[in-house]
Amino acid sequence: MIYSLLALLSGGSVATSFLLNARLAAVKGLKKGVFVNYLMGLAVSLPIALLINGTIIPAVEFNWMFIFSLTGGTIGFLAVMMNSYLTPRIGILYITILLFVGQLGTGVVIDGIRDGVFQIGKIIGGFLIVAGLVYLLRLERGKKS
Repeated sequence: MIYSLLALLSGGSVATSFLLNARLAAVKGLKKGVFVNYLMGLAVSLPIALLINGTIIPAVEFNWMFIFSLTGGTIGFLAVMMNSYLTPRIGILYITILLFVGQLGTGVVIDGIRDGVFQIGKIIGGFLIVAGLVYLLRLERGKKS
């Protein structure tokens, strides 16, 4: 029960974040909006991290894996920028569906690399969801014109 509640809260926070970021981008501009998003994330997460780990910041060994892990911030920045740009144009429902399909596709790739077997049912399911999304978008555009 607690895991279901946490999943519901997590999904709700993602949708709320998309909407707030899109509104912030509309008011302040896309790059400034994403910058404010990351600045607020840093302001909230840094004190939490310091409380969890104590006030001692651990020594970090610089190697290629550490440098590669820093690209997550760049990828996250691009993802938030893309979501802030797309949300007002296609709507939160479609963004949520695309997020789901992206997670499904990434999971299939990771499972395929890890297990050496790609699950064709999940791949077909992802394509069917994308096909349905494209169909709905075309229907909506047809109604507007």
